[in-house]
Amino acid sequence: MCMSWPMAGSPALAARNWRGSWRKKATPSSFPERRRPRTMRLGMEAYQAQFADHLPEGGPPWLADLRQAAAARFSSQGLPDRKIEAWRYTNLKPVQAQLFALDAASAIEAPPALLTGSHRLVFRNGVLQSDTNDLPNGVRLAGMAQTMSESPNSLADHMGQIDAGQDLPLPALNQALSRDGYVLSIDPGVIVDRPTEVLFLSDAGTCYPRNLVLAGAGSRATVVEHYLGRGDGDYFVNAVTEVHGAADANLRRYKIQQDAVGASHVATLAGQLENDARFENFDLNLGGQLVRSEIHMALAGQGAEADLNGVYLLRGKQHCDNAIEMDHVVRTTNSHQDYRGILDDRAHAVFQGKITVRPDAQGIEGHQLNKTLLLSDGAEIDAKPELQILADDVKCSHGATAGELDESGLFYLRSRGIPEDVARQLLMTAFIAETLDRIGHDDLRAVMEQLVGDWMVA
Repeated sequence: MCMSWPMAGSPALAARNWRGSWRKKATPSSFPERRRPRTMRLGMEAYQAQFADHLPEGGPPWLADLRQAAAARFSSQGLPDRKIEAWRYTNLKPVQAQLFALDAASAIEAPPALLTGSHRLVFRNGVLQSDTNDLPNGVRLAGMAQTMSESPNSLADHMGQIDAGQDLPLPALNQALSRDGYVLSIDPGVIVDRPTEVLFLSDAGTCYPRNLVLAGAGSRATVVEHYLGRGDGDYFVNAVTEVHGAADANLRRYKIQQDAVGASHVATLAGQLENDARFENFDLNLGGQLVRSEIHMALAGQGAEADLNGVYLLRGKQHCDNAIEMDHVVRTTNSHQDYRGILDDRAHAVFQGKITVRPDAQGIEGHQLNKTLLLSDGAEIDAKPELQILADDVKCSHGATAGELDESGLFYLRSRGIPEDVARQLLMTAFIAETLDRIGHDDLRAVMEQLVGDWMVA
């Protein structure tokens, strides 16, 4: 196994940019310097025609302006290609190769809820099919389209903050074409005991869920986003979730991605936390052929804390790219990242994690860890942990490792009479157990442990 660990820095900026590529039979890689972003131009006429024919109508004027501006940004940028540093490991040609239909019909049935007693919404191919009215006072959970119809100006100050003025073409595409999604708004001081579960069922075409979570000061809530596919999975999901945590809010958001094996799934999570707000996020990626999960998190208030964790389990020719940007804007903020994966066959994973510490962000603590287990010679992980530190009084760490199953541990278990397949499962379970243990909701942790166990024996 060969690894490449270039490190770069400058006198004005304490920066560490580690990059490594691992596979069980690998050769050293070289990496070019950062380039000016470029995008794929082929097929843009088709998207522009789709804008002309399908740009959603109705709603308040500010929303129409937001959509038009997003369509213009996407038209000028196009789909990102591998010449962009943040996309160098992920090829969007499967998405570019065809223009997926909007408004695809679906009759797929929703499975039972993951959690008993949860508040639940169900979407089919991006269209809301069922909602809930059993909500406590001070909590509003509804579809985005319904919210825009009933309170057209209530979201004007919160929508579209992530992609405005940034080089994020896929969230811009989402903003332009999104017809629905969910809105969860929690009044200050309200504690939501039962979790909110949002199921996105897909089997054809494309959908652009636009989701918004507004957690008022001192509120508490748990949200589960479940993306589930049916059929062969030749469809495209481009989802965006924006999270706003007011002072002392405590929000837990969990995402389970089980799209069909041939699907393309791109998701962006953007969050901003104010003073003493806490945000816990966990991503479990199991499905999809091409998966990209981006997180942009800003710790904008003193005492804010973000705990971002994930597990990715891949086989066949699956590709999963986790790209995380953690921004410590002010002093005394804390962040933690722990992502672990298991790859088999010719699966390919990417982990890109960046912690930025701004000049005024003294006394912060930020840690980042990525570990990957390679089960076959064809499996590969590209890891790029990165620190950008502009302050003096900080505690930061990052690291990435990859390896095979512990042969000595496997031998020990087999020598005790444990069958090889069971022994391998025990070692894999132990490898990701520490990350799963960070899930703060006991019932949901049990659900995810079951899903992980099912993957291991499949």
